[in-house]
Amino acid sequence: MENGQAVFVISDLHMGDGGPRDNFAVDNKAAEFGRFLDFIEAEGGQLFILGDLFEFWQANVGRVLVRRMDFLDRFARMKARYVVGNHDADLEDLIGTGLLAHPFFENMSGPFERTIGKKRFKFMHGHEVDPFNRDGTPRWGRILAILGGLIEDRKGSPLLSAGGFSEKSLLRMGRSFMWMWNHSVNWIEKSARHEQRHSVSESLTPAQDPAREKGILALYQQDRLRYQYDILIAGHTHHAGHFKEWYYNSGCWVGLRNNFLRIDRDGSTELWEWNRDRPVLFRERRNNRNRPCRGSCRRIEDGPE
Repeated sequence: MENGQAVFVISDLHMGDGGPRDNFAVDNKAAEFGRFLDFIEAEGGQLFILGDLFEFWQANVGRVLVRRMDFLDRFARMKARYVVGNHDADLEDLIGTGLLAHPFFENMSGPFERTIGKKRFKFMHGHEVDPFNRDGTPRWGRILAILGGLIEDRKGSPLLSAGGFSEKSLLRMGRSFMWMWNHSVNWIEKSARHEQRHSVSESLTPAQDPAREKGILALYQQDRLRYQYDILIAGHTHHAGHFKEWYYNSGCWVGLRNNFLRIDRDGSTELWEWNRDRPVLFRERRNNRNRPCRGSCRRIEDGPE
């Protein structure tokens, strides 16, 4: 935190190339996000982007970067900090190499820590603790995303646009496909003495299979205890919220809601939503405490899953 600035944390925008697979290209997302950046600058805030800024699982890397050049320029002017996620892990090996000449990538990194208000924060995307998603090697989650992309090509628009299919629906559609492949791979691997049985479900992200979220939370707790920090800030699951006082998730900018976290200089952390061009304090389903709404915000009611 520089000069007492508030920190604004976002993740999981999944910016694509503007084609039918690009969730960020529909529902006026780009214009909304631009006005959100206006808000951060008006607040004098610092922006942290915690992974999956780009969608490389479904699009050509070069086309995505060219398409989103205006935002790269703006992020650079704002001196935004960018942590690489699993959907943009193609950039991970380029960190610190200077091969990406755009100034935005000078602030690209892996997980990092920052002390705010005497609290030790760790910022990561969240896949870094998952043994099936942390090494950047394409796995079944990426294959499922490609399968979804083929459906989106036929449909002519993203599955996750407002009113469209959810990732849960896509997962149900792909279960038969995944079962056949899983069965075939396990049959082949039976003859390998030292190979673990291949599991499709373990290779999916929590956003693709929400049942994995509880297991990921346990891995986050192990990481926190191992490295002795106070608070973990992450994305990855697409599920905005917090657990007790040590874990906060910045949600996503795909689907119906656009979430962000605000961390003030005393270390206090709150979850917000960018709704109709203004910040709205986010009330979680599992959290019915009535907290005062600061400034000119209004409290958002619980909507459908």
